[in-house]
Amino acid sequence: MKTKTFNSILAILFAVFFTNSFSVQAQKKQTKTIDEKQEKIVLDLLEAFNLGTENVLELFDDEAIIEYPYAYSLGTPSTLNKTQYGNYLKGALSNMPNIAFSKVKSYTTKNNFVWAEFHGEVVIPSTNQLYKQDYVARFTLKNGKIIHYREYWNPMAVSAMGSHKDVNKMFNDKSKQ
Repeated sequence: MKTKTFNSILAILFAVFFTNSFSVQAQKKQTKTIDEKQEKIVLDLLEAFNLGTENVLELFDDEAIIEYPYAYSLGTPSTLNKTQYGNYLKGALSNMPNIAFSKVKSYTTKNNFVWAEFHGEVVIPSTNQLYKQDYVARFTLKNGKIIHYREYWNPMAVSAMGSHKDVNKMFNDKSKQ
C-alpha cells in the first residue's frame, strides 16, 4: 500500500512539474513574441523616417498623439495629432534627409509600453552642418500601432539646423503642408 501511495504521489508531482514547465515555456514564448513585436516598432519607425511621411504615418493609430516636450523652446509644436504630425514631418524629413540612426536600444514593458534610446546624425542641407542628437522615446501601442509617442531630445543640438527663425520655418512652414 505504501508503494502504491508513493507511486501515486510521485505521478502527481511529475504531472505538476511537467505541466508547470510547459506552461512557463509557453508564457516565455508568448512574451518573447510580444517583446519582439514591440521592439520591431522602434526599428520600423527609425527606418520609416528615411522612407517618407506616409511610411511613418502608417505606424500610427488614427487617434495618435505625438509629443515633443522640448519643442516649445524652439517655437515649434509640442503636441500634435496624426494629421498635424504629417504636416510637421514634411518639413522635418525634407531637412533631415538620410538621417542615420545608431546605438538603438529598446526596453519593453507590460501594458504596451516601449522605451527606446537612439542616436541620430545627418548633415543639414541648408547649413551643411552636422546634426547629432541623442533621443529617448516612449511608445504606447494599441493593436500594433503607435497611439502615443513622446520623444525627448536636446534643443541645443538643433542649432546645427540654423537660427531659431530657420528652425521654426522648417517645422512650421505652411507651404509644405
